[in-house]
Amino acid sequence: MVAVSEEVKRGQIVSRHYFDQELVIYRGDDGVVRIVEAFCPHMGAHLGRVGKVEGNVLCCGFHGFQYDGQGRCVATSYGGAPPPKARLRLWEAREQNGLILTWYGAAGETYGWEVPVLDDAGWNRVRWRRFDIPTHPQETTENSVDFGHFTQVHGFVDASITGAIEVEGPLLTIAYRAHRPLPMPSVPVWKVPVDYSVYVWGLGYSQVDVRVDLLWLDIRVWVLPVPRDDEHIDLIIGASTKKGLGPISTYARRVAHKIVCKEVEQDLDVWTYKTFIERPPLAKGDGPVGRYRRYVKQFYPPIAGTADR
Repeated sequence: MVAVSEEVKRGQIVSRHYFDQELVIYRGDDGVVRIVEAFCPHMGAHLGRVGKVEGNVLCCGFHGFQYDGQGRCVATSYGGAPPPKARLRLWEAREQNGLILTWYGAAGETYGWEVPVLDDAGWNRVRWRRFDIPTHPQETTENSVDFGHFTQVHGFVDASITGAIEVEGPLLTIAYRAHRPLPMPSVPVWKVPVDYSVYVWGLGYSQVDVRVDLLWLDIRVWVLPVPRDDEHIDLIIGASTKKGLGPISTYARRVAHKIVCKEVEQDLDVWTYKTFIERPPLAKGDGPVGRYRRYVKQFYPPIAGTADR
C-alpha cells in the first residue's frame, strides 16, 4: 500500500520513498491513479518536486517534457518528436478499499493473485495512522500468529485459537478469541470476549475482522507494512466500524482505532530493538510461528546456490 486514496486528489502529485526507490503517485482528470518512478528520464529532475499534472499528462518543470499514462514522452517544450528513450518506468497500480496498491518483487517476479475487493456499504469511513518503525514487514505480520505475545504484551487473558491456521497459496488465515480485562466499579475485573478473524495476503496486506458481541461492535482493521528500505517500514493502521450504532457509531470508530493504535504502540519497543532468530526454539504456547515462516518463503526470490530450508 503506497497511499490512501484520499491523499491523492485530481491534479495532485504525492511523493513516496518505498522499496528503497523514489516514486510519485498522481491522479489525472480522468480520476485514474498512476505510479511512476520519480525522476524524469530526460535529465533527472524529481517530478514530485518540479512536476505538475495537466489533464492526464505528467509534466516535468525542468525542460517541459510531458509523459502520458503509459510513461511515454508525448511532447517537449521544444516541439518536434520527443526522444523515444525518454520513458518513465510505470508501476502497476490498483485502487480499491480506499487504498492505492502496487506490486513489488525484489527480483522482478510477477504475481497471479489479488487482494479482495471489499463491500464497504454499511461501514463507517476508515481512520488511518502511519507508524515509522525500524523493522521488516515479516516481523510485524508475524504478530498475527504469535499467540504467546497477546497476554504478555497486550494484557489479554484466557486466549484460545478458535480457527486453526490455514494456508492457501498467498492467503493465510487464523482465528482466535481473547478476553480483555476492564475494571468496573462493582466488580474487580470484567472480562470482555473479543473474536479475531485474520486474513494475511503476503507481506504487505493484512485484514483483521474483530467482533465484540457484548458491545454489538464489528470492526475491520487493516495492518499494512510498507518497506522504505532494508531497515525501515511505514506501518499503516486503519480501522472502520460497522454502522448501526446510531449516534455513537462515529465515536465507536474513533475509540476502536485508538485501541488498535495503542496495541501497536505496545509492540514498538519489541519491533524496534529485537533481533531476528532464524530458528527459534518454540514452545507449545507460541502459536503457529513455524507454519507462518514456511508460508512467507514464497514471497522471497530464490537465492542462487542455496537449498530450500
